[in-house]
Amino acid sequence: MNYTKKDLLYLPLGGSGEIGMNCNLYHYEDKWIMVDLGVTFSDNDSNNYDLIMPNIDFILERVDKLSALILTHAHEDHIGAVPYLLKKLKNVPIYATSFTASVLKRKFTSVGLTDFQINLMEYGKEIRIDDFILEIFCMTHSIPESNAVMIKTKQGNIFHSGDWKLDPRPLIGKPLDETNLKNFINEGVDVMVCDSTNVFEVNSSGSEAEVRDNLQKIFSEKKKGKIIITCFASNVARVETILKVSKNSNKCCLFLGRSLQKIVESAKENNLLLGFNNILTEKEAEMISEDDLVVICTGSQGENRAALSRLVEGRHRYFKLEKNDTVIFSSREIPGNEKRINQIKSVVSRNGCTLLDDSNAKVHVSGHPSRGELKKMYDLVLPDMLIPIHGEYRHLNEHIKFSKKCGIKNQLLVENGDLVKLSKDSTKCIVTKVHNGRNVLKGNKIIPINHKLLKDLDFISTNGEVFVNLIMSIQDRLLTDPVIYSKSILLEESSKNELSQILSDSIKSLSNKSIDDEVLCNEIKIQIRGYLKDKIGLKPLTCVEIVRI
Repeated sequence: MNYTKKDLLYLPLGGSGEIGMNCNLYHYEDKWIMVDLGVTFSDNDSNNYDLIMPNIDFILERVDKLSALILTHAHEDHIGAVPYLLKKLKNVPIYATSFTASVLKRKFTSVGLTDFQINLMEYGKEIRIDDFILEIFCMTHSIPESNAVMIKTKQGNIFHSGDWKLDPRPLIGKPLDETNLKNFINEGVDVMVCDSTNVFEVNSSGSEAEVRDNLQKIFSEKKKGKIIITCFASNVARVETILKVSKNSNKCCLFLGRSLQKIVESAKENNLLLGFNNILTEKEAEMISEDDLVVICTGSQGENRAALSRLVEGRHRYFKLEKNDTVIFSSREIPGNEKRINQIKSVVSRNGCTLLDDSNAKVHVSGHPSRGELKKMYDLVLPDMLIPIHGEYRHLNEHIKFSKKCGIKNQLLVENGDLVKLSKDSTKCIVTKVHNGRNVLKGNKIIPINHKLLKDLDFISTNGEVFVNLIMSIQDRLLTDPVIYSKSILLEESSKNELSQILSDSIKSLSNKSIDDEVLCNEIKIQIRGYLKDKIGLKPLTCVEIVRI
């Protein structure tokens, strides 16, 4: 063991060296707390899974020492894995603010999880969890109640930023209160663990109010055809903006997409998105002129099963894309999703529709800090050391270099699996590398991303598979012709018959040599793959079963 029970430690298992899938652990006095437990999504349509989550075997081996799960906010990359991993974590107590709790409870319901404990956190109130003292501070982001967490111990104070930006006019929530922040960090910050997502951006992230002003102009000038606008479901401020500018333009709104509808329900539970009488059901929307209709839908990342994709490709039961329509992407492209997004944009353009995104209209602003915002936060927090998170290696490295230019004395570049000692009475450094990686959700099972099943499925999707059933007597005599099943490859009936005859002859020859069934199966597989390679140019996954009668 490279640390003692009394050490203050930091360990990221997700979100450091990648975008998304955030998961962070802190240790002190032989206890651990976890901050966030998120997912990321497959960026490849051929993958046999959609949901990717961190491998948390390290903490599962010490789960009795895990005291709490703290959630900074309700984005999928911060809470998405919780419903699937909570039982493995022995239903550890969860701490979150009201909006995040509302979103999470709906996720639990959707997977049938009833045994959980969510403790509501309040601003301005410290809570003690073992020897950790925790307090949250509300930051501006693209979702309500995104929080920084102050983690206080006798070995040092850590300011964990969560996701944030500086927005002078955020529309939902209040701008950053510098006086309150100073009070929040009045005991000093030894280490700032900080968002790096937008570190390459020189210009300000922009204000949500700018988006509202621009959308108001677009909606007011749109007289013919419906408006289809897609955004992240969790961007409640953007949803409110769309509802408001639609109302101002005498247009009605329709929500398409389950995740969007669930977020709206959670928002209303927390006194957000109230007072709008221009929201329609699908059947009501059918009865009004499309000139007066705004469709707010999920699918901003090109997801095949999301509402936008179904609507654009003509797979929606009530609505389809028309020439006079305007399609607005009010969101950023997550790296890896460009191909799918561009495919949808191509269909929109081919239909003669107007296409607006952040390349030709101010219809989105980032929820993460640009360089100027980072510099201002450094000046407010005055940390002794910076550890960048929420980014690929290039983001983390750039954040290190930028913080040096801004006058921060100490930096540490940490990636997933790096166990870091932060104790005051010792050198802050990486002490070891622990097991980490990615797991995926396949059905209701969680398996490693390199599991043989997934490798076999990838192989089958490229090369196909063949099943051969051999019915033989105990005396090694073939009782029927080999049964060949090959639905996933193009094999003509004449070829099947030819292969069946080759296998029959081979079995007669091999059975005279008194070999066991395992050896016989392997020999048959070799012959099948060789034949198919010559015949169709593929070597499919081959399964041979011998049934003895």
